Amino acid sequence: MFKMSRNPGSVLSFAHRLFDVAMGVGILLGLYGLFWPDVFDNKSVQIALLVVAVAAFAIFGFRIAGVYKPWARSEIVTECNRIVFGVILVFAGMLILGYLFKVSQLYSRRVILLWLVAWPAVLCFERLIVKKYASSWLAEGEGYKKVVIAGAGMVGANIADWIADNPWSGLKIVGFFDSKDVNCNGSAPCLGRIEDLGRYVRQKNIDVVYVALPMREEEKLHTLLKDMEDSAAQVYFFPDMSIFAHLLGGDVAQVAGQTAIILRSSPFEGISGLVKRLEDIVISSMILLLISPIMIAIAVGIKLSSRGPVMFRQWRYGLGGEPFQIYKFRTMKVIEDGYDFVPATKDDPRVTRLGSFLRKNSLDELPQFINVIQGRMSIVGPRPHAVKMNEEYRKRVPGYMLRHISKPGITGFAQVNGYKGEIQTEEDMEQRIKYDIRYLQNWSLFLDLEIIFKTVFNRAWRQ
Repeated sequence: MFKMSRNPGSVLSFAHRLFDVAMGVGILLGLYGLFWPDVFDNKSVQIALLVVAVAAFAIFGFRIAGVYKPWARSEIVTECNRIVFGVILVFAGMLILGYLFKVSQLYSRRVILLWLVAWPAVLCFERLIVKKYASSWLAEGEGYKKVVIAGAGMVGANIADWIADNPWSGLKIVGFFDSKDVNCNGSAPCLGRIEDLGRYVRQKNIDVVYVALPMREEEKLHTLLKDMEDSAAQVYFFPDMSIFAHLLGGDVAQVAGQTAIILRSSPFEGISGLVKRLEDIVISSMILLLISPIMIAIAVGIKLSSRGPVMFRQWRYGLGGEPFQIYKFRTMKVIEDGYDFVPATKDDPRVTRLGSFLRKNSLDELPQFINVIQGRMSIVGPRPHAVKMNEEYRKRVPGYMLRHISKPGITGFAQVNGYKGEIQTEEDMEQRIKYDIRYLQNWSLFLDLEIIFKTVFNRAWRQ
């Protein structure tokens, strides 16, 4: 006889659907009540239609964004990325609706903009609270899925430790099985050898089996899967990817009807690429609007202090290793805009007095926000190196060209960790590349915002 058990992931997912819509509507109404209370008397019909539109777009937009994929096994950063994209879809739907019916002018832009920030922030905070503090109701055990791990090596031990540290996952580790006698001193005991796993799963009604065996043990994998055919347990395979240096990916793709593990790919494909581009357009447009008086003042200063153009263009490698011209304020008495040029050094006599000030405060790089609007650069990404420097270091530093699977950035993860400016030793470049790759491996919208904040804060603090 089959026994029905509650699925905590499904229950919480359903609760989140209601909560997400309610919070979206509630925050919107609360902001209107705070900044424009008269609207409930004068435009009650329009507000009611806005509430209906928000609820409808949230239901479909969040589903498209993948907000309700199995949440319990997702990292909080992944959850928040999906939520942000879902809110963007809701806003896009509202814009289209407002344009079609010519009613967008009826609503407060300030309220809508504050709502676009507050809504995802509240939802992300709620996810964090649920995952870290509000899952004690699972502790009695009946809501958990029982898990055994085939393979007590490093991968299996990491999985067990993660489950033990994250009770919100809805999983409970029972023990390990391995192809040889091993000493299990981690989060769970050793229960036997791989040959015993199938029988144990059937006898103990195990829900999930995580297979963490080396890929070279193909025969044991085949035997294990055959033994599991007589059970209803879910089976997940975790290949050991640590053998691949500079792994960028780890996702699964379908190519020509075959399943492939992505070992190296850009983190800015699909939805992530759209989020990244929207981030660049919105933030760079706001920054350009704010700094336009400063840029005009710098341009006048350059023109009055030395002969030559205000700005110059220099060749760099961009996305895919394709060359492009980067914009900068001129800081030297000479113009070196070819592929080959001599980088500036400390106390370089070619640098003008104003140019020295601009370089010290990174003000010479402000025109690069134009590159961002053009789509040739991002606000955050690996800093672009000169073409000559690229050709030199790509042969000497392992993984150097991986930085070009992303658009170059005005600031980057390496820069906020102290690796910026003049490259004096090969070790400096190796450390910079290490941080660039780490950024690509761990990219998220919130990491970008953190880097932007640190760039501004660190520069203001030094001054």
